[in-house]
Amino acid sequence: MDIECTFCSALLWLDERLAKSSKINPKFGLCCYKGKLKPPYLHPIPSELCRLLTHEDPGGKGFCDHIRDYNQALAFTSVGRYVDNTLNRMGGGPYSFRLHGELIHKAGSLLPPQGKPPAWAQLYIYDSAQALDYRMAHPANDHLNRTVMQTLQDMLYHHHPSVQHYKQAFQITQGMSSEQNCSIILRFDLHTDRWHYLPPDARVEEIAILLPGDGDQPQDCQDIILHRNVGYLQRIKDTNPLYPSLRYVLLHPTGQLGWHCFIPYQEVEDQQRQTKHKYMSMAEFQCFHLLPRPSHIESNHIFLSGKLFQEYVCEIWAVSEQNRLNYHRLNQKQLRVEVYQGLQDAVAADADVDLNELGKRFILPSSFAGSTRNMQQHSQDALAINRYFGGGDLFITMTANPAWPEITSALLPN
Repeated sequence: MDIECTFCSALLWLDERLAKSSKINPKFGLCCYKGKLKPPYLHPIPSELCRLLTHEDPGGKGFCDHIRDYNQALAFTSVGRYVDNTLNRMGGGPYSFRLHGELIHKAGSLLPPQGKPPAWAQLYIYDSAQALDYRMAHPANDHLNRTVMQTLQDMLYHHHPSVQHYKQAFQITQGMSSEQNCSIILRFDLHTDRWHYLPPDARVEEIAILLPGDGDQPQDCQDIILHRNVGYLQRIKDTNPLYPSLRYVLLHPTGQLGWHCFIPYQEVEDQQRQTKHKYMSMAEFQCFHLLPRPSHIESNHIFLSGKLFQEYVCEIWAVSEQNRLNYHRLNQKQLRVEVYQGLQDAVAADADVDLNELGKRFILPSSFAGSTRNMQQHSQDALAINRYFGGGDLFITMTANPAWPEITSALLPN
C-alpha cells in the first residue's frame, strides 16, 4: 500500500486504481474522486495522547486495551443504542462491535438532577480535580488508571474548545435559580473559512453560544440545543459538525469540526463529466478520512485506536445511512412515489383495514443499497447473466493469511 494519490496523498494499492488509469500514472476514485473532494485534513493530536497510542508512555499498553472505556468516561454526549456483544462472549474470535436499530445521540442538561452526581458534559463545568474524582468514582471506570485519566482530562481541558463552550453556557445562566430552566443553542457558523489549515491550538469562533429570548425551538436543524435543568437526556442532531468531537473526544481531541451539508466539491480541470450535485455527502467526507496518508500530510492517529476506531467506523456508517434515509423520506415526490398504489391496494383488498396499523410508506429507489428494489435489480441481473453464459461450474471462496509479509508490513503500531 505504497502508491500515493496525486490529488490527496492517500496511500493505496496499485490495483485499486481506476479501470481506465495506467500503471505508470495511476489515478484513484476511492479516496477523493480524482481531486473532487478536498475537506480539511485531520489535526495532529497532542503529544501526551500520541505517547499513549504508540506505547511510549508507561500506561500505553493498558490504555489501548481499554481505550473505549476512557473515551466513554471523557465524552460530552452519550449514545442510546443496542450493542450486541453476543459474539464477544463466545470467545475465540476477534472483537466485534455490532449495532442494532436506530442510532440516537443524546446530551444531558448543564446541571445534574437533584441528588445525582454529574455525568458527561456536566463534568467539564467542575474543577478538573473534582471532575476526576467523579469519573474515577463511577463503577464503570474502576479498572481504569487514574494517572492516565488525569492526563487525558487535562489534555482536553487545554485543547478541546467545547470545554469552554459548556463553561460559557453555564456562566451565562449562573444568575438563575436552580429550578429555572432555559435552552442554550450551540450554533455552527457556515460562513467560517474551513478550508484554511489551522493548528490544533487555534480558537476559531465557528460555534456560537446563544441564549434565546423566548421559545425553545432551534432555528436550524443542525443546532445542538442544551437545556439548563431538565433532569433527563435530550436527543441532539448527529449532523452537527461538532458532534464527532463531542462523542469521540480521543479521536478529535482538538475539537475539529466534521461534515456539514455545504462543503463544496473542488473544480478539477481534467474532469469531463459534470455532476448535478454541488456539495459532498457525509459518506464521501468520511471515506476521505478513512484512508491513511503520510504522517507529514495528515495525522494517522485514528488507525492506532484499536477498538475505538472500529466503533467509530460503525457509527459514522450508521449516521451516514440514516442521513441518506432521511433525505429519501423528505424527497418522496422526486422519487415519483405516486406510481405506487400500496396503501390504495391494501384498502381495496380489505375495506375494514385499520389505516393506523398500515403506517406511512416510504419508497426507496433502486440506487439505495439494500433496498427491496436494489436487491431485486441485482437478482434479475444475476439471473440474466446466468442465462446468457450458462450455469456456473465453480463456486470459489478466496482466503488470505494475515501473517503474509505484504499485510504485516502495512500495519501501523498496535
